[in-house]
Parts: sequence; structure tokens; C-alpha cells
Amino acid sequence: MGPRQACITVLGLGGGIFLAATGVLRADTQLTGLAGEFRAERCEVSHSRHGDDGWLCSGTFEAADHGFRTARVEVDTVFDQRPTGPVAALVDEPSSTTAVRDDARGWLLPGGTGLLCLGVAGWNIRSAFRRPRQA
Repeated sequence: MGPRQACITVLGLGGGIFLAATGVLRADTQLTGLAGEFRAERCEVSHSRHGDDGWLCSGTFEAADHGFRTARVEVDTVFDQRPTGPVAALVDEPSSTTAVRDDARGWLLPGGTGLLCLGVAGWNIRSAFRRPRQA
């Protein structure tokens, strides 16, 4: 395995593990989290190199059954526009400081990208240890 393939493999393993773990954690919150509404109180612009700026927001979260309210919560995704009303979100538990938007893209994109990165790294590792075919 050459230096280029070794670098791609290491980056694929590191990035793949991180992204896949992020996807799993968000999917777990989507499946088992407590539903409610997030209301943005403080937002700031998140600048992107590609010109598609978004909004990072923090605010309050209130459970759908009105069983609890958390005063300081951040949403782990970037909004396309500044939220003007309540946004459907989920938290792991009443003491959570991070909410997840109720949207499948929150776990599908990082999880899928992580699996793709792990696949590329695995392919490189397999290629490095595969014996050449006999003619």
C-alpha cells in the first residue's frame, strides 16, 4: 500500500467511525427520544465556504406532554432560515442540553457517509492484503 492509499485509508477509518457514530447517536434519539418543541431564542449565522449560510440556534425545549421544560438547549443541526416559531425536536432525557430536529436527514446523511468512508477504507485494506492472482 502506497502513501496515498495509506492516507486515504486512515482518513476513511477515522472519518467513517466518527460519522457513523454520529449517525447512530442521532438515530437513537430519533427512535427513543422524548418529543417536543424547540423555540429559538438566540441564533447566529453559520458561514459556509460554499455560500449557503445557515443559522445555529439555542433556546428552550418543551416536551409534547408538557411534562418538562429545558431552558438552555442547542439544536445539533444548522437551520436554512432563522426559525420564527416552534420546531419539532427530540431530546434524550429531560436534562439534555442538545436537541435533535425531527428529521431523518439528521442521522441518515452522517450515517450513510460514514458507512461509505468505512467501505472505502475496508476496500483499501482488502486490496493491500490480497494476494496477486496466479496466471
